[in-house]
Amino acid sequence: MTLDSDGVADDVALEIDVIEKRDDFKGFRAVETFIYRETVSGLQARREIVRTQHAVAVVAYDPKLDRLVMIRQFRIGAQLAHQRGFCTEVVAGLIDPGEDAHTTAARELEEETGLSAIRVEKLCEFLTTPGMTDELLHLYYAQVDASSLSSESGVGSETEQTFPFTLTLEDALAAVDEGRITNGIAMIALFQFTRHRERLLGMSS
Repeated sequence: MTLDSDGVADDVALEIDVIEKRDDFKGFRAVETFIYRETVSGLQARREIVRTQHAVAVVAYDPKLDRLVMIRQFRIGAQLAHQRGFCTEVVAGLIDPGEDAHTTAARELEEETGLSAIRVEKLCEFLTTPGMTDELLHLYYAQVDASSLSSESGVGSETEQTFPFTLTLEDALAAVDEGRITNGIAMIALFQFTRHRERLLGMSS
Protein backbone atom coordinates (compact mmCIF):
# COMPACT_ATOMS: atom_id res chain seq x y z
CA MET A 1 0.00 0.00 0.00
CA THR A 2 1.28 3.45 -0.90
CA LEU A 3 0.03 6.54 0.91
CA ASP A 4 0.05 9.79 -1.04
CA SER A 5 2.52 12.30 0.38
CA ASP A 6 1.16 15.82 0.77
CA GLY A 7 4.19 17.26 2.54
CA VAL A 8 2.40 17.35 5.91
CA ALA A 9 3.94 15.40 8.77
CA ASP A 10 0.69 14.59 10.59
CA ASP A 11 -0.07 11.15 11.98
CA VAL A 12 -2.96 9.72 9.94
CA ALA A 13 -5.55 6.98 10.42
CA LEU A 14 -5.14 3.58 8.81
CA GLU A 15 -8.07 1.18 8.87
CA ILE A 16 -7.35 -2.28 10.26
CA ASP A 17 -9.38 -5.38 11.06
CA VAL A 18 -8.48 -7.10 14.35
CA ILE A 19 -8.52 -10.81 13.65
CA GLU A 20 -7.55 -11.97 17.12
CA LYS A 21 -6.80 -10.36 20.49
CA ARG A 22 -5.26 -12.31 23.38
CA ASP A 23 -4.60 -11.27 26.98
CA ASP A 24 -1.13 -12.61 27.78
CA PHE A 25 -0.33 -11.05 31.15
CA LYS A 26 -2.07 -8.99 33.81
CA GLY A 27 0.02 -7.00 36.30
CA PHE A 28 1.20 -3.44 36.88
CA ARG A 29 1.27 -3.42 33.09
CA ALA A 30 -0.83 -5.68 30.89
CA VAL A 31 0.57 -7.43 27.81
CA GLU A 32 -1.77 -8.23 24.93
CA THR A 33 -1.25 -9.85 21.53
CA PHE A 34 -3.02 -8.52 18.45
CA ILE A 35 -3.28 -10.19 15.06
CA TYR A 36 -4.55 -7.62 12.59
CA ARG A 37 -4.92 -7.03 8.86
CA GLU A 38 -4.63 -3.69 7.09
CA THR A 39 -7.99 -3.30 5.40
CA VAL A 40 -6.79 -1.84 2.09
CA SER A 41 -3.38 -3.48 1.59
CA GLY A 42 -4.24 -6.85 3.14
CA LEU A 43 -0.95 -6.87 5.09
CA GLN A 44 -1.34 -9.08 8.17
CA ALA A 45 0.81 -8.88 11.28
CA ARG A 46 1.06 -10.10 14.86
CA ARG A 47 2.20 -7.70 17.56
CA GLU A 48 2.59 -7.89 21.34
CA ILE A 49 1.89 -4.61 23.09
CA VAL A 50 2.09 -3.30 26.66
CA ARG A 51 -1.20 -1.62 27.67
CA THR A 52 -1.15 1.14 30.26
CA GLN A 53 -2.92 4.17 31.66
CA HIS A 54 -2.26 7.62 30.28
CA ALA A 55 0.55 9.42 32.08
CA VAL A 56 1.95 12.89 32.70
CA ALA A 57 5.40 14.42 32.79
CA VAL A 58 6.27 17.79 34.28
CA VAL A 59 9.15 20.08 33.39
CA ALA A 60 9.49 22.21 36.55
CA TYR A 61 11.27 25.56 36.55
CA ASP A 62 11.96 28.30 39.07
CA PRO A 63 12.20 31.62 37.14
CA LYS A 64 13.66 33.50 40.11
CA LEU A 65 16.53 31.05 40.50
CA ASP A 66 16.65 30.45 36.72
CA ARG A 67 16.94 26.73 37.38
CA LEU A 68 15.11 23.57 36.39
CA VAL A 69 14.05 21.00 38.96
CA MET A 70 14.80 17.43 37.91
CA ILE A 71 15.00 14.15 39.81
CA ARG A 72 17.08 11.02 39.90
CA GLN A 73 15.33 7.68 40.23
CA PHE A 74 16.38 4.07 39.71
CA ARG A 75 15.04 2.38 36.55
CA ILE A 76 15.69 -1.31 35.97
CA GLY A 77 15.33 -0.88 32.19
CA ALA A 78 18.15 1.64 32.11
CA GLN A 79 20.28 -0.59 34.31
CA LEU A 80 19.82 -3.48 31.89
CA ALA A 81 20.40 -1.28 28.83
CA HIS A 82 23.58 0.59 29.77
CA GLN A 83 24.26 -0.05 33.49
CA ARG A 84 23.37 3.53 34.47
CA GLY A 85 20.07 2.84 36.18
CA PHE A 86 20.06 5.91 38.43
CA CYS A 87 18.38 8.05 35.78
CA THR A 88 18.06 11.81 35.51
CA GLU A 89 14.39 12.50 34.77
CA VAL A 90 11.60 15.01 34.95
CA VAL A 91 8.65 14.41 37.27
CA ALA A 92 6.26 11.83 35.79
CA GLY A 93 3.51 9.44 36.77
CA LEU A 94 0.31 7.66 35.81
CA ILE A 95 -3.06 9.39 35.76
CA ASP A 96 -5.26 7.79 38.42
CA PRO A 97 -8.79 6.70 37.44
CA GLY A 98 -11.18 9.65 37.67
CA GLU A 99 -8.32 12.16 37.79
CA ASP A 100 -7.63 14.71 35.07
CA ALA A 101 -4.11 15.15 33.71
CA HIS A 102 -3.69 18.68 35.11
CA THR A 103 -4.44 17.44 38.63
CA THR A 104 -2.06 14.51 38.17
CA ALA A 105 0.74 16.85 37.09
CA ALA A 106 0.41 18.94 40.26
CA ARG A 107 0.12 15.83 42.45
CA GLU A 108 3.15 14.09 40.94
CA LEU A 109 5.20 17.27 41.25
CA GLU A 110 4.49 17.41 44.97
CA GLU A 111 5.06 13.68 45.51
CA GLU A 112 8.37 13.52 43.64
CA THR A 113 9.89 16.90 44.61
CA GLY A 114 7.93 18.14 47.63
CA LEU A 115 7.13 21.35 45.72
CA SER A 116 3.72 22.89 45.06
CA ALA A 117 3.03 24.26 41.58
CA ILE A 118 2.56 28.00 41.30
CA ARG A 119 1.28 27.60 37.75
CA VAL A 120 0.73 24.57 35.53
CA GLU A 121 0.34 24.70 31.74
CA LYS A 122 0.08 21.89 29.22
CA LEU A 123 2.74 21.80 26.51
CA CYS A 124 1.93 18.77 24.35
CA GLU A 125 1.05 15.08 24.19
CA PHE A 126 3.23 12.29 22.80
CA LEU A 127 3.45 8.52 22.56
CA THR A 128 6.45 7.21 24.48
CA THR A 129 7.16 4.07 22.42
CA PRO A 130 4.26 3.37 20.00
CA GLY A 131 5.85 0.21 18.64
CA MET A 132 5.75 -1.35 22.10
CA THR A 133 3.06 0.37 24.20
CA ASP A 134 -0.09 2.47 23.89
CA GLU A 135 1.12 4.86 26.60
CA LEU A 136 0.12 8.46 25.84
CA LEU A 137 1.98 11.05 27.87
CA HIS A 138 0.69 14.55 28.64
CA LEU A 139 3.58 16.98 29.10
CA TYR A 140 3.18 19.97 31.42
CA TYR A 141 5.20 22.98 32.47
CA ALA A 142 5.10 23.90 36.16
CA GLN A 143 6.38 27.12 37.67
CA VAL A 144 7.80 26.45 41.13
CA ASP A 145 9.69 28.02 44.00
CA ALA A 146 12.68 25.72 44.47
CA SER A 147 14.36 27.72 47.23
CA SER A 148 13.48 25.07 49.84
CA LEU A 149 13.87 21.97 47.67
CA SER A 150 14.38 18.75 49.62
CA SER A 151 17.14 16.36 48.62
CA GLU A 152 14.89 13.28 48.84
CA SER A 153 11.22 12.65 48.17
CA GLY A 154 8.83 10.04 46.76
CA VAL A 155 5.94 7.89 47.99
CA GLY A 156 7.19 5.02 50.14
CA SER A 157 4.00 3.00 49.76
CA GLU A 158 4.64 2.94 46.00
CA THR A 159 8.26 1.83 46.49
CA GLU A 160 9.22 5.18 44.99
CA GLN A 161 12.39 6.99 45.98
CA THR A 162 13.26 10.21 44.17
CA PHE A 163 16.15 12.61 44.62
CA PRO A 164 15.33 16.14 43.41
CA PHE A 165 17.98 18.65 42.38
CA THR A 166 18.27 21.87 40.40
CA LEU A 167 20.37 22.76 37.38
CA THR A 168 20.42 25.32 34.60
CA LEU A 169 18.73 24.66 31.28
CA GLU A 170 22.10 25.03 29.57
CA ASP A 171 23.64 22.30 31.75
CA ALA A 172 20.66 20.01 31.14
CA LEU A 173 20.87 20.43 27.37
CA ALA A 174 24.62 19.84 27.46
CA ALA A 175 23.99 16.60 29.37
CA VAL A 176 21.63 15.50 26.60
CA ASP A 177 24.12 16.42 23.87
CA GLU A 178 26.89 14.52 25.64
CA GLY A 179 24.80 11.39 26.30
CA ARG A 180 24.69 11.86 30.07
CA ILE A 181 20.89 12.15 30.06
CA THR A 182 19.36 9.32 28.04
CA ASN A 183 15.76 9.28 29.30
CA GLY A 184 13.59 10.05 26.26
CA ILE A 185 10.76 11.68 28.21
CA ALA A 186 13.23 14.02 29.91
CA MET A 187 14.80 14.89 26.56
CA ILE A 188 11.44 15.76 24.97
CA ALA A 189 10.49 17.79 28.05
CA LEU A 190 13.71 19.79 27.87
CA PHE A 191 13.37 20.42 24.15
CA GLN A 192 9.73 21.53 24.53
CA PHE A 193 10.64 23.84 27.40
CA THR A 194 13.47 25.32 25.34
CA ARG A 195 11.12 25.89 22.41
CA HIS A 196 8.43 27.59 24.53
CA ARG A 197 10.62 29.15 27.23
CA GLU A 198 10.22 32.78 26.18
CA ARG A 199 6.43 32.53 26.07
CA LEU A 200 6.22 30.65 29.39
CA LEU A 201 8.47 33.09 31.22
CA GLY A 202 6.61 36.05 29.73
CA MET A 203 3.42 34.69 31.27
CA SER A 204 5.04 34.41 34.71
CA SER A 205 6.44 37.94 34.81
